[in-house]
Amino acid sequence: MKPNARSLFQKSLPFRLGLTVGIGLLLVGCGKHYWNKAGAGPSDFNKESAECARDNSVQMTANKDYGIVIADLYKMCLKSRGWNRAQQFEPPPAGWFRGIEEDGPMRFEPPAPRSDAPSVPAAVAAELVGTWTGELIRTSSSARPANPAVLRIFEEGSRLRGALEVRGFDLKGSGDVVKSGQEVSLSGTFGQRGLPISFTLVVNGSSLEASGLAADNTIYRLSFQKR
Repeated sequence: MKPNARSLFQKSLPFRLGLTVGIGLLLVGCGKHYWNKAGAGPSDFNKESAECARDNSVQMTANKDYGIVIADLYKMCLKSRGWNRAQQFEPPPAGWFRGIEEDGPMRFEPPAPRSDAPSVPAAVAAELVGTWTGELIRTSSSARPANPAVLRIFEEGSRLRGALEVRGFDLKGSGDVVKSGQEVSLSGTFGQRGLPISFTLVVNGSSLEASGLAADNTIYRLSFQKR
């Protein structure tokens, strides 16, 4: 007895459904992830992607040219800036951009000098530019409160920048050196946690003293001599 068309269709239906689901899963798996934000173009994505990568990386060099980007933190950073991540087929639609998907080393472009940072007068800059060596003092610490430190102040375009290195304590970082009224300060982010600190700088000949209050309520003092 030959099976009729209806019975053949009923028997093949599960196979057809399974085949359809399998093809669908295969196609979804082939899509790569891209980023999109309404009204944003390639230059917007490149700028914010680079900033998120730099801000969420473990630095490998003193001048922060290389670092290992933490992909999960990088993605959170882009999402916090309004970017949406979704899978797209190749080639992706206009307005979708490929970002970093896995942890890995990356070379960073140097950040553009801040145009809003007030310049430092030439006479003050001449006193500050150079390498200063001394120590970092943590007033709230009882165990080894002082650590050897080096502060390098240099010109970057029309601005002054300061790069701090500390031996045996996580407070390496950099920031802008600016003059406001009679006060000169070094403001930036320091340590792996990216603590924002503004140090007030006082120069007396070949000596430099500085102090700053971090977001963790620790007072940090710097005591240097010009090398």
